[in-house]
Amino acid sequence: MRRFASAFVVLLLGLGGASCGDDAATPGPPGPPTTSGPTPMDESTTTTEAVIAEDASDDLLGRWLIQAYQDREGRFSDVTIRGAVPELTFGTDDSLVFHTGCNRGDTTYRTTGVYDGVNGQALTIAPGVTEEAYCDFGLGEQNIALPAAWLQATVFVLDGTTLELRTADGTVVLSAERA
Repeated sequence: MRRFASAFVVLLLGLGGASCGDDAATPGPPGPPTTSGPTPMDESTTTTEAVIAEDASDDLLGRWLIQAYQDREGRFSDVTIRGAVPELTFGTDDSLVFHTGCNRGDTTYRTTGVYDGVNGQALTIAPGVTEEAYCDFGLGEQNIALPAAWLQATVFVLDGTTLELRTADGTVVLSAERA
C-alpha cells in the first residue's frame, strides 16, 4: 500500500507540473526525467541503514601499535625508525600506558558521549609521566611528537582493527592497528 501511495503522489506531482509554466511550450527534445519528491521503491533500490549511536569505550581497550602520526611540522609520518614500534594500551581503569619507541610512560584518558560510527566518540588524553632516557637516531623527535599528536586528539574513530585519533576538525593525528 505504501509503494502505491508513493507512486500516486509522484504521478500527481508529475502531471501537475506538465501543464504549468513555460516548460510545456519549450520546443526541442525532452530532457531526462526529474523528481522533486519521494520515489517509489522497488526490489532494485537500496536503502542506507541508520547509524546506531552507542558507547564504544570497550572497543578502545587493549594494545594498539602506532602506524603513523602527525609530527611537529604537521606532516603525517610513518613509524619506521630502527624497528621501534610505539604503542598505546588503553586500560579498563581509564589508564593509558604508552611506549614512544624510546621511552615509556603512563597517563589517563576519558571517553564521553556515544560513538556514532561516522564522527567517532569524544576522547580526552591527559598529559602523562614519561621516562627521560636519551633517544637517538630520530627517536628523540618521535618521543616528543607522539605525545604532542595524541594530546591534540579530541575524538577516536574505529574501523575494524584500525584506530584513528582525530582533532575536532577531523584531522587524523595518529593511526594505529590492534596488536
